[in-house]
Amino acid sequence: MKVMFKKLGIQALLATAFFASATASQAGNFVPLTDGVSGLLSTANGGIITGSTNSNADKLYIETSASYLSGYDPSNTSGEVVADSLSYRAFSGTNTISTGTLTLLDWQVTRDVTLGLPNQFDYFDFVYRDSADNNLVFGTRALNQLDNNEEVNFLYRYGFTGLETASAWTFSTDDDLRQYQAARTDSISTSTSNLSFDADAVRQRSDVSLSEGNPWSGLFLVKTNASDYILGDKAIGFAQAGEEGQAVVRGYIGGFVPTAVVPLPGTFALIATGLGFLGLSARRGKKA
Repeated sequence: MKVMFKKLGIQALLATAFFASATASQAGNFVPLTDGVSGLLSTANGGIITGSTNSNADKLYIETSASYLSGYDPSNTSGEVVADSLSYRAFSGTNTISTGTLTLLDWQVTRDVTLGLPNQFDYFDFVYRDSADNNLVFGTRALNQLDNNEEVNFLYRYGFTGLETASAWTFSTDDDLRQYQAARTDSISTSTSNLSFDADAVRQRSDVSLSEGNPWSGLFLVKTNASDYILGDKAIGFAQAGEEGQAVVRGYIGGFVPTAVVPLPGTFALIATGLGFLGLSARRGKKA
């Protein structure tokens, strides 16, 4: 299923238009992901967030202007594209909803991952810090290297149990494909209803296929209220859903996963108060 959402021309076009007014009614932001209704997700109850082929109507799309690590060429569709800084603008109609800068904290690449045949995919793994709210943002990009009709329909990130999540995506090259959907599920089903909520997972749907002219995924982003990150064995997942009769295949690789939640400001006061009461109780116990 080839549904294209290419950049409108060269990289400079978006950079030039970055702070221009939008012309349509709805555009993107980091969209919060929920557990649906009674743990079942659908497009109807908001548990599955669906994007659009129109950038000005895509809830999940954020418009960005990027700088890149030295030696990594943003026009190179067969090599690395590593943005060390992404300034973004989320907008609705002519109104800017929010702005921020994603600053790169860490990145790595896992090369030549098997999907049916060896050396099918490279997976890029990123951690950013958002200046707008100081939250961590985990990013994934997938590069399909073989023209063999094999594709990745779902990209997953794991480690979000007990954490809040919000999803977005943006371009890095003219060959990037958009994020179709986002949801907190580990399902491989293409259904848009009755998917089971999974607190640990965020699933981002696309159709990354060199045979269909979509060698790259976009930069798929998950924002969370985690305070830090570590390397984990099961950080990124991928799946081919068999939409055109291919085998149904899925797998996992290691990468960056979030750790503890950032306490709310009032939480520190509650903790201090609680420790104070414990200390007072201990002293009274000794006097008794």
